Amino acid sequence: MWTKLQSESYTPQPTLCRKLQCIRLCADLCVLFKHYLYNQQNIFQSFNQTGILFPGPCMPTGVVASQACQSNSVKVTWQPSNGSEHYSATVKTETGVSEVCTTENSTCSVPAVTCGQNYSVSVTASNKQCNVTSSQTTNVQSVPCSPTNVSVFLDCPNNSAVVSWSASRGAVQYSVTAISSHLNDSCQTTGLTCRLSLACGSLYTVQVVAMDDNCSSIPSSPVEVSSGPCPPGNVSAQMTCLSNNMTVSWDAIRDADHFLVSLTSLNGTIKLCNTTTTACSISNVTCGETFTIQVTSVRGNCLSQPHQTSSIQTAPCQPKGVNGYLDCVSNSAWISWDSALGASNYTVSAVGSGISTTNCTSITDTRCEVKDLACGVSFSFTVTAANSWCDSQPSASYSLETAPCLLSAITAFAHCHNSSILVVWDLKGSGGTSAYIATAEASDHTFLTCNSTSNSCYLSGAKCDLQYTIIVAASSNRCSSLRSPPYKISMEPCPPKNVTVDASCETHSAVISWTYSPVAEFYQVVATAVDGHKHIYNTSSTSFSLTELNCDEQYTVSVTASNENCSSKASQNATLSTGPCQPNNVSVSYNCSSRSALLTWIPSKNSENYFGTVQAGSGDNIYCHNTNPTCTIDNLKCGVSYNFSVQASDGTCNSSLSDLVQFGGAPCPPDGLKVRVLPMEMEVQLLHFSWTHVTCGDIEYLLTLTGSLQGDDRSNLFQLSSYWSSTNLFEIPLPCSSSYTAMLQSRNSAGTSGMSAPLNGTTAPCPPTGIVFSGNSSFAKVSWNRTVFATTYTVYDNSVKPRVQLCNTTTLSCSLFNLISNNLVITASNAAGEGQAASVPNVVLQRRRRDLGAQLSKDGRASAPLLEVTQVTPTAIWLQWSSVENASHYSLLITKQGSSDSQTLTVYGESISVTNLSPNITYCFSVTAANGSQSEPVCTQTNQALQ
Repeated sequence: MWTKLQSESYTPQPTLCRKLQCIRLCADLCVLFKHYLYNQQNIFQSFNQTGILFPGPCMPTGVVASQACQSNSVKVTWQPSNGSEHYSATVKTETGVSEVCTTENSTCSVPAVTCGQNYSVSVTASNKQCNVTSSQTTNVQSVPCSPTNVSVFLDCPNNSAVVSWSASRGAVQYSVTAISSHLNDSCQTTGLTCRLSLACGSLYTVQVVAMDDNCSSIPSSPVEVSSGPCPPGNVSAQMTCLSNNMTVSWDAIRDADHFLVSLTSLNGTIKLCNTTTTACSISNVTCGETFTIQVTSVRGNCLSQPHQTSSIQTAPCQPKGVNGYLDCVSNSAWISWDSALGASNYTVSAVGSGISTTNCTSITDTRCEVKDLACGVSFSFTVTAANSWCDSQPSASYSLETAPCLLSAITAFAHCHNSSILVVWDLKGSGGTSAYIATAEASDHTFLTCNSTSNSCYLSGAKCDLQYTIIVAASSNRCSSLRSPPYKISMEPCPPKNVTVDASCETHSAVISWTYSPVAEFYQVVATAVDGHKHIYNTSSTSFSLTELNCDEQYTVSVTASNENCSSKASQNATLSTGPCQPNNVSVSYNCSSRSALLTWIPSKNSENYFGTVQAGSGDNIYCHNTNPTCTIDNLKCGVSYNFSVQASDGTCNSSLSDLVQFGGAPCPPDGLKVRVLPMEMEVQLLHFSWTHVTCGDIEYLLTLTGSLQGDDRSNLFQLSSYWSSTNLFEIPLPCSSSYTAMLQSRNSAGTSGMSAPLNGTTAPCPPTGIVFSGNSSFAKVSWNRTVFATTYTVYDNSVKPRVQLCNTTTLSCSLFNLISNNLVITASNAAGEGQAASVPNVVLQRRRRDLGAQLSKDGRASAPLLEVTQVTPTAIWLQWSSVENASHYSLLITKQGSSDSQTLTVYGESISVTNLSPNITYCFSVTAANGSQSEPVCTQTNQALQ
């Protein structure tokens, strides 16, 4: 290609290169230059032209720049350009700072670029003549700068730290990490601060990394920070009750400088303790206070989270305002006092001169009855308050003196269920007093009185469940010295109330409970069944467990309370129903065809539902439900053993499971049992049995034969079995004339099937016995005895091979004609085959010489023709006979041996040709002259037909 450029003067070559590039001419271009020369007056003088080859490179294209994060460099690639000898890649910042890399290839890396800068990238192609720079620039961002001025501010109360840093050029977001030997934490943000959660008592190394969309900066310089101290552990407090001093202790914390202990009372009082040890003592704390304890670890200005708060009570304050009065009837003292701070209960102690200490305890009330004081003694009463930590100092004492008891002792008798008490006393010491008053104070502080001028009276209106304290006085002044010592007696207990029954279905037991009676010493529980049998138990508690109750029973339960004097009336009845009995006589019938099992059992009389459970060895369960004592379970697997059980339910209770019945998915009995009999040998026949294979796991079969030998139904009975075999055929030999019944069983690991449908049969008969031969070669008769199971008999000529059948009959004899052999045998046959042959004994052949002359009758006349037989072909015979005088014609009788069929032909003359006979068959012929005698039959066997 040639391009024409015109120039008014000489143009330098680099400028020319640029001009050529501007018109997209580069590399191997041949250019024609014309130079026109003008004088100073701009008048043309001359020109010359020159043709040169211009080899300038083409402009680089496809420039791509990318960050190399790890090396902090910029990688530049481009498409190679024609005519270039080398390239220079230039990256330049917005401020004009540039970096260059040179290469002969189409890729180049500019190392050590400044972090966080946006660079413009260009590529220049060069050769010896020209330098050509890409027309479009590409921008690339260098790796963000590493964050600086990293600071960590510890937030002790929240056990966290706030990290801050200066902005990094090129960063889009920041990642902060804190690493310790225990736990690490991190956070990310687009701002310049981030909060980290710290574990107490740890030293962390904190670093910040700046990130853009592609690269991460070098981590900042590490900053170490220690988290706040851990809170103290195992804080405990102890009270020294006598001095009201409190000691708080805890476990040591290795990074704590000291500890702060604060005790805060409910009214806001605060006590503080600052110590470097692991214990703190606070003396003379206020009585009756409850303090909340907090212990905090301190290191520098940093406080730990306080230990989980605990509380402690100081000793209760000393009770005040103690007062009291005497109850002369019961000889007891009622002591009261003011409530004391911090007290959860109180104890009253009474000490009399020469009398041992007695006391009473009150839980919440501020009064208490000190009972059973002695008569005529001065007692000193004190009250002590207590809580779970301490007892208070005893209160100031309070004194009371009981009245003297000058009357003799009294006796009382409770009239149970009559609401009265008989009081009896001795008149000795009464000083001649004529009237007496008996007073009874009940445990509910009600009173009964009666008057008498004698030595007894009845207190009426006494109630059950109350204990009475009784005195007798000579006046209405109960505290008079003319009074008896107190006497205690209890009335009968009230009938127990709120009798409840908590039955246990599985164990056929029940827990019976009732309301406590304050005067009962023991209780009697009676459970009566519908049939009248009883369970009776005694107990001193208010509940009792009835065991060994009969299942499937309904009991009526009552409770009676008793003491030394009386027994209560029975409580209202409660009803107890024991659970159903365990189902009994569980049986399983397995249907191998449907792969289902029928469960049956004896029903329980009170059961409403039954649940059957089948468990395989794999643990899988199958269930069934019915209201009747039968249940069908489907989808059982053949060849798997199962455990069957049944549970009964009455709607409230379930019985225990029945005894397990193990039963397997046994196979069905085999089908298609058939037999193939083999020929009899030595009077033994081999029976070949076969059947259809059963598909049900690893199957084995057992063949069983029962029957009688040789027809003897009594003495020769037999039973034969094969061994268990996995094949579906078996051979068993039996003697001749034997009957049998064959049955099959199959089995696998789950069980054995029942018997298959029977196959009845017999073996072939034994040889006939009692054989008798009579006659001669022309006509003979063979007879024999009956053979067991024989249906037909056959006589053979055994002199030829194969032997020739002479007679076949269902009777016990056979007629033979024209015998030619004395080797005769007879066999018996039935559906099982033909038995072995027995020889016919004493066969004698007596041949007569025949001629064709006349056969004379008794009167000398020729009466019967003499017959001669000649076989022509296997199916044709020529017959001729002697003539009989005056015979107008002859009758020819043709009989097939072993058959009842015969044929009669009328012949005019003394010869005939008989055709259409069957080959290999014995025929007998006889001729009778008209009005004459019949000839002796002549028998002959036709020849075997030619094949």
